[in-house]
Amino acid sequence: MKQKMDIKRDIQRKFHELPEKEQSVAQYILEHGETIKNIHIADLAKATGTSNATITRFCKRIGCESFVDLKIRLHSAREERMENGYGDIFEDVNSFYHKTISQTVKMIDKEKIRALVEALKQADRIFFTGVGSSGLTALEMTQRLIRMGLHVTALTDSHMMIITSAITTPKDLVIGISNSGRTTEVVKTLENAKKNGSKIVAITSFEKSPLATLSDLLIPTYNTHFVSNEQFVNNQFAIMYVMDIVSMLLLENKTMQQKMEKTIHTVSRRFN
Repeated sequence: MKQKMDIKRDIQRKFHELPEKEQSVAQYILEHGETIKNIHIADLAKATGTSNATITRFCKRIGCESFVDLKIRLHSAREERMENGYGDIFEDVNSFYHKTISQTVKMIDKEKIRALVEALKQADRIFFTGVGSSGLTALEMTQRLIRMGLHVTALTDSHMMIITSAITTPKDLVIGISNSGRTTEVVKTLENAKKNGSKIVAITSFEKSPLATLSDLLIPTYNTHFVSNEQFVNNQFAIMYVMDIVSMLLLENKTMQQKMEKTIHTVSRRFN
């Protein structure tokens, strides 16, 4: 029963294992799953530029007996929505964040999160890598961890990523952030650091992506692109949720908590 309730999450997990044409089908279903109930297989084939046969193969590859079975499982996996006022922008945003959090919670492995926390504590140097919006997340986490007394650097420029990754050591921790798991600059950075023996952590939505396969520790998150609303732009929300958990776990350490309080006090006194 659990497998049926998590069909969209299962599709996301297997996404990069699918052939290219089947990825087109998966992408459409993940983005428009709620409209699949009343669609004919031929219409889906037309919408995805594939064929009935491709869709049938896709269904079997993800564990469904047929396209009808897929539609039934998608329908059964729909989360309860707020019936009053749904469609109002306030309710839309609430639904977006609720779904992103609830799906990410299902993907969280507490032992892996705690392993990441321990790796952060033990590393001589920590490098967060990311470009675009993932780069902003890297910068945010760098600011937080610096305040806790850790030696952290954000690498958001592709040139600096390559330079730095060439000289990392086995005592360094390199964390790659990429929703797709395919960001070229981040993948190359982790490849270089891995050759140097550095510990590699990947934070991504796709568990079979190039970034994930490079990692010693994989932290999967839900991809907000699959919430079915193209107007929302916060594709880092799920990642920041996980980072908030990591931050709170680090602050259980008394020394780190004291350093955080000291930096906050110092900054507040400087600007007051």
